[in-house]
Amino acid sequence: MKSERLLIIFTKNPEAGLVKTRLASSVGEEKALEIYETLRHHTAFATEKVDAARAIFYSRFIPASDLLLTGNATAMLQEGKDLGERMLHAIRTGFETGYRHIVLIGTDCYELSSSIIESAFVALEHSDAVLGPASDGGFYLVGLNRLTPELFLDRKWSTPEVLAESIAILHRHAVTPELLPELSDIDTIDDLKKSGLWNPPKISIIIPTWNEEAGIAHSLQALINMTRRSAGIEIIVSDASTDRTPEILTGFPVKLCRTAKGRAAQMNAGAQLAEGETLYFLHADTIPPETFIDDIRSAMAAGKKAGCFRMHFDDDHPLMSLFGWFTQFPLTLFRGGDQSLFVEKQLFLDLGGFDETLQVMEDIDIINRLERRTGFHILKTEVTTSARKYHRNGIIPLQLIFGTIHLMYALGFDQESIIRYYRENIT
Repeated sequence: MKSERLLIIFTKNPEAGLVKTRLASSVGEEKALEIYETLRHHTAFATEKVDAARAIFYSRFIPASDLLLTGNATAMLQEGKDLGERMLHAIRTGFETGYRHIVLIGTDCYELSSSIIESAFVALEHSDAVLGPASDGGFYLVGLNRLTPELFLDRKWSTPEVLAESIAILHRHAVTPELLPELSDIDTIDDLKKSGLWNPPKISIIIPTWNEEAGIAHSLQALINMTRRSAGIEIIVSDASTDRTPEILTGFPVKLCRTAKGRAAQMNAGAQLAEGETLYFLHADTIPPETFIDDIRSAMAAGKKAGCFRMHFDDDHPLMSLFGWFTQFPLTLFRGGDQSLFVEKQLFLDLGGFDETLQVMEDIDIINRLERRTGFHILKTEVTTSARKYHRNGIIPLQLIFGTIHLMYALGFDQESIIRYYRENIT
């Protein structure tokens, strides 16, 4: 005897760049595809034993085989200009085939279970409609006993009002829908973080320190506050201090690496301890933007293997604001370690890390090598760095000194000459 129940499953053909596009903007197309395949596997498992006939409606073509095409499942193509028309066509096809109770779901909900789908069919035994509310204001499931075209036509989809408008439309047709438990679809990076699927690539934050007892506690606490809710983050402090900095560091959840003085050597030592796929080198007196973790992961997902942030000084003097404004431009003269540096770990290792023969300009050296190898990207958000050196040395005099050091490096002056000039002129 033919079942009166039909379960319709809407799925996109799993192709990179064509699925989970909003999510892909944060995690990359390949990762988005991987997550979508996981969702499809979950949907296949959740629907396999539901007591209903199944029809799988594909977005672009019917595959020769697919994980959803098990048992007596029927494969069909979605038809229509928008989501509403496609759902209407599928449900109408089901009724014309002779089914009386039809439930339609997608493949975006990791919380969906066979018991919830079964409860939808049970609801249709005493109500003409059932809806599964999604946390974003839409619905993850719709079930009907009779066709209501107005529920699907001339609608704006993917808005927070979809569920409320759907209920209102049904009420106008004398139908009171039964509501199932609210569940969450996975469409964005925030949805993914709340799900059980979030396994982000690890970032190792590496901070070189030398006699930073005056400010290191403040900087670390700010950093920890930003990262406490983020998975896959480790903080490594590579310290060469002779003051109380090591003692202060013991009060924070960081990996402490004791090294000889020298920023290049310290950062390389930190990188050797790092477990992350991405390294983020940060000066002790620089605070990254609140969104820096997502900014870096989004950049890496988009294929940007190395880069930095723009910079803002903790001083609103017009000249300081102007100096920070210039850091948006891709010129070596406007680069510096204070802007912080993110880089794919394997790329960093392939380049040999920081040049430990350089006591100054080690950041410019590696940026130049990264630019030649893979390109260097300046993100739109800003780090905030200390203006204390400008306060001690004068804004214009110090900027002229930095400009001279850049020029000496570009002209091939040896390190001893550059270091001597630095020590003689900067307090």
